[in-house]
Parts: sequence; C-alpha cells; structure tokens
Amino acid sequence: MPSIIVVYALAFCLSMESSNGFRLGEDFGVGATFQFHRSMHRRRNMGATFVPRAFHSLPGDAMLTPVVHTATVDYSAANEYVRAHYNKSQYFDTTTPEDSDGSSSVEHQFYDGRILQSRYDTERDMLNDNGLAIITSPISLEEPKWSEVEDVQRSYLPELERILRKLFPSSQSYCFWNPMIRGETLEISREDGSSESRNSSSNKTPTANIASLVHIDTDVGAYETIHDFLDIVEKNRIQHTPSSSGTKNNTHQQKNDIRDVADYIISGKKRFAIVNFWRNIGDAPVASAPLAILSTRYDNNEQQQSSSAFPDSRPLLEGSSSKWFVFPNATRDEVIVFYQYDRNMMQPSDLWHCAISTSHEKELLSPPRRSFDIRALVVLDESVPPELDRFSPNRTRPVLTFEESGCFCDEQAANRNKDEIGAQA
Repeated sequence: MPSIIVVYALAFCLSMESSNGFRLGEDFGVGATFQFHRSMHRRRNMGATFVPRAFHSLPGDAMLTPVVHTATVDYSAANEYVRAHYNKSQYFDTTTPEDSDGSSSVEHQFYDGRILQSRYDTERDMLNDNGLAIITSPISLEEPKWSEVEDVQRSYLPELERILRKLFPSSQSYCFWNPMIRGETLEISREDGSSESRNSSSNKTPTANIASLVHIDTDVGAYETIHDFLDIVEKNRIQHTPSSSGTKNNTHQQKNDIRDVADYIISGKKRFAIVNFWRNIGDAPVASAPLAILSTRYDNNEQQQSSSAFPDSRPLLEGSSSKWFVFPNATRDEVIVFYQYDRNMMQPSDLWHCAISTSHEKELLSPPRRSFDIRALVVLDESVPPELDRFSPNRTRPVLTFEESGCFCDEQAANRNKDEIGAQA
C-alpha cells in the first residue's frame, strides 16, 4: 500500500488535540456528499505570478515587534513524528536536552502579531510575508450555532468565502473541511478514527481539547499522489447551503469535481495551499491558553544546493529567524488565518502552532478558552516553478508505510496516556 502519512491536529498522531490516538490517514469531519466551489473571483491579469518575500529571514519589522508573553513550548510530539517518519533526530533543535521520556521543551518569547500587522498596508501583505494574519470579521446576521454543522454551513461559510477571495485573488477553486470546536473543558468527541464513526455522527460539530503540544495539521507532501490527499479532504469537507427555499443546491451537480481539481493541479503544476481559519467563540476576548503560531524560517545550509522546507530543512529557532506570534485578546469578531501548507516553497506556510500557558493573572482569572477552526484547501491560478515545487515527484517521502505509521500513532498515544495517568496518581 502506498505511503500516506498525515500530521493531524494535535501533534501528529495525538487525536485532534487530545491524548487519544488515531491512525494517520484518518481525519475528523462530517461525512457527506459535497460540491467543490468554483470561485467567481478571478484575477483580471491572469499572467500575474506569486512573488513573496524570501522566506529564509523575517522582514525587518518582525524583528522589532514587542514581546507580549514568555512561555514554555513542548516540541516532543513533533520531534517524535519527524524522527519516526523521516529519520531526523531533534528536528526542533531545542536548547534543553531531551528528557528520558523523549520530551523536549524550551522557553520562548512570543511577539505581538497585531503590532506587526499594523505596519502592513493590507492583511494579504501580512499573510504573504509571515504566513499569518488577523482579519476583522463581524458576523452581521445571527451568530451560527457552532455545534450544528448545517448552521455553520449556512451562516458562517459565506463570511469565510468573502475573506478567502480577498486574501487569494487568484483562487480558482476552494473548499472548507474539518470543522472543529476546541476548548479547555472539552474532550474528543470521537474515540476511534474509523470512517463508520465519522459518518454516523449526526450533524454535530466534532469537539476536542486544546493542543498544548507543537504541531502542524497536515503533512501534505507525505501523500503518494494528489488524489490520495483529496480523498481525505472530500471525506471531511462542508459547503455553503443557501437558506433560501427557492434556491436548489444540487450536491451531485459535478460528481467528478474533486477529480477535476486534481487534474487541474497536475496538468498545470498549479499552486495549492492549506489555510486554517481560527475564531474565538467564547464570551470574552481570549486570555486563557491563547493560540501561538510559529512564523517558520528554515536552515538551508545543510549541504543543500537550493531552498527547501519541511521535512528537508530544520526550523531556525534562535536569533532573528523563526518567531512565535500571538494575537492578544482575540475577539468573537475576528478570525486568525494561517498557512499549514503551500506548494510554493517561497511562501512561509509550515506554521507550527499550539496553545500556550502564560500564567499571567489575567489568564488565571479568565474563562476557559473556546474556539472554532476549519481548514480551507485553496487552488490558485498560478504555476509553481520546478525549483520551488514542494509537491514534485522527487520530494522526500516518509520511511513508514501507512500501516507502520498507524502502529506508531497507537504506541505514541498509549505512552502519553500512561504518562498522564502517572502524573495524576
């Protein structure tokens, strides 16, 4: 069976920000028949190309951004995943030696993303340079019932479509997938990764606890083909359902839509990206367990003749290279947008992230964090040059098969559960 490995939300095998284990290649979401959106927004100048700032160093403004928090970051699950799948020890080269159980933590400074963004003309410029941005996004009508997928589709996706078209003017196709409610008091809503479990869920949005371990959501390059990756997206995507009774929404209108998208990506070597939309749905601005995001820059001096990214190059954590950002006091009327993957190597996109504990008095007195996040697959009308193509046929693949990766995940989850039980005893 081809190697299909995915890093899902919590650190790579730890079930959607929980300590329960799920096999790689499985994902959470709502199983249904969906239709892939064709964006009506097309770039007038179809010859325009993507020209980001080189991603090996941060813009000067980022280096001058004030620090708002100092907190400890746990890279242990990330390092375990990369070691098992890519034979790289200490992918995150922390300043403290690994503990006997393989954990690896380091104290970092966290910079104010709001201050950094205020120095840009547009949110899109901020996103292009740093891989993250915060967008003002008031929901003008009745706020969605976040626990109801149908209500999210009807009341929230139109707003996300507006934001997506604004940030990605050359988008040709897009879809939203993997909706999730997360909170400090919540537990994982499904206790196995089986497709039966996904499809049998009524219409409730899945839930999970917050993720305190550093992770990225999806290891896209590990899939054998683009079709394999899109199969996972298709199983977990949702679409906008118009509320007007006079409008028919035929979800079978384009049965081969996903296949068409795959062919479009392959034939034109088109750029595609995975973007996370994260929103506070609590009653107060986020103070407890805020979302922290690493604007990742890579060390490309390891006998490499050209630029590279995850998993070939290591993130630079020291000095003025990669930096951790937070958007303090995120409100219900804002959306944090950040990349999880981009086929174009020059776009900062492997934005590792986690919830942090600052131990500030304000955090201790604040209500538990509750948030809603959903991913978007965006296909752009831009071709990727061969030297910058992260999804090229000769990209680095995992050494584990799908079955071996599943065993690794089960073992990793079991070990962490055992450690948690021991710590509580």
